[in-house]
Amino acid sequence: MSKHYSEAELLETYYTQPGESMPVMMHLASCADCAARYERLERKLRNLASCAVDEKPPTFWTRQRMLIMRGIDARKQRGENAARTWRVAAAAVLAFALGGTVVYETVEKPTVVVQQATNTAAVQPKVPAEDPVVHDAWQSDELRDFHGMVQWETWDDTKTEAHKGSSL
Repeated sequence: MSKHYSEAELLETYYTQPGESMPVMMHLASCADCAARYERLERKLRNLASCAVDEKPPTFWTRQRMLIMRGIDARKQRGENAARTWRVAAAAVLAFALGGTVVYETVEKPTVVVQQATNTAAVQPKVPAEDPVVHDAWQSDELRDFHGMVQWETWDDTKTEAHKGSSL
């Protein structure tokens, strides 16, 4: 008994030219098992060739077109949303940069003053100690209008020492 052929080899024999498939055909004439498998395979292939192709209903292509168009529209919408997001982000960065620039330009820069070391005693004018108006801030012109509202106290040492002992 010789080897049996697989379905793949029998299928190849079905599609080859008659002269090229001679060794397999001679085996099929002598082997009933391989001949039966080849006959079943041949019957299946003939039935498939004779079947009518399923015709699609008239609405099939309309539905397909509608589904494809919905997918395209959804993609466009997602693309527009992404573009809008990038535009808003770019506008925010631009506004932040311009605001920072405006603030930077409007804030006054501190000026550095270099002073020479001088004798301060020679520069300050001497004020005589006898002039009470210069030393007494309560007697200034700015506070003169408020003398009626505020009861001025005199600050002598005897009253302050008496108040120190009485307060706890």
